[in-house]
Amino acid sequence: MQFFTDLLQTVIARVKPPVCIALGAPRPVSKLVAALPGMDITCFQMDLFQSNKLTQILGEDNLTAEVVAGADLWDLPKKFNTVILPCAAHTDRELKIDMVEQAWHILEPGGVAITLNEYERDTQIAKLHKKIFGKCGQTPSSEFGMAFFSTKVDEERKRRRHEVSFHAKLSGGPSMNFVCRPGMFSYGRFDAGSRALLEVAELQPGERVLDLGCGVGAVGCLATTRTGEKGRTTFIDSHLRAIALTEINVKANGVANATIIASENMEKMEVSTFEVILANPPYYGDSMVARLFIGQSRDLLKPRGRFYIVTKMPTAVVPLIFETFGSCDVIENRGYSIVTATSL
Repeated sequence: MQFFTDLLQTVIARVKPPVCIALGAPRPVSKLVAALPGMDITCFQMDLFQSNKLTQILGEDNLTAEVVAGADLWDLPKKFNTVILPCAAHTDRELKIDMVEQAWHILEPGGVAITLNEYERDTQIAKLHKKIFGKCGQTPSSEFGMAFFSTKVDEERKRRRHEVSFHAKLSGGPSMNFVCRPGMFSYGRFDAGSRALLEVAELQPGERVLDLGCGVGAVGCLATTRTGEKGRTTFIDSHLRAIALTEINVKANGVANATIIASENMEKMEVSTFEVILANPPYYGDSMVARLFIGQSRDLLKPRGRFYIVTKMPTAVVPLIFETFGSCDVIENRGYSIVTATSL
């Protein structure tokens, strides 16, 4: 957390308002805001949960900054003199590339893009800055990582969209094509856990299905090959790039009777709505997302509705299922555990 603010101090003289801080975890971003007192700052996030958490932290710390959530950084107005990109060691490489390129489009001529990187040595970031901006300066490697900076000199440039497509189908069903962009889970391929989940899930024609944490919408779209034209599928995610991609993929694959919802939780959804809920949350960490999915799902299911969640860590998930549903079954498939429960 402290690394980014220490790195920022090495390039602080280059920071001119208005400033955009693009992505980053809420607490480190709040520290960066605190290190730039009195400046006009916009904080960009793609995830509603992250953006709302950041807003909360800024308020608690009496810090002032605008928090904006969206699918793409370049949708912000071209008004910034500085864009700061805090890149943690685990930040996806493709997302770094995408954000540095998109930063160019929201900078005023003469504006500066600054990447704060936790890695002590990272030659790829310097090459990326040079490719996009022509030149790149950098601070010496230190225990805090490295800071890279470039100035925008070009007046106009076409937007270059980073995305890949992949095909997927269920046994006996039609093939579907899905567009995916950086920052998405299982970038550029259909996740094996999602396939394992769909192979186990019982789906009947005409059923209402919830794709919980839908990502690019692949699970929900493929589920419709079994629920048919009379079925209904709802897609929900807190990540706005995921929602944008789901909208594209639902339309491209001709999915009828689809509802797409951007929400950090499911509190406003109508109870007793679905026959089936399908979930593929992150496997690791503190199981916070899995706990949210499981806890909110029971009331959304119709009586005798089926809940399916895929995981690599059943010992963490099964107690949560028992706590909420009272009982469950575990089915092993493709090296994953699919935990299933039925509502009363």
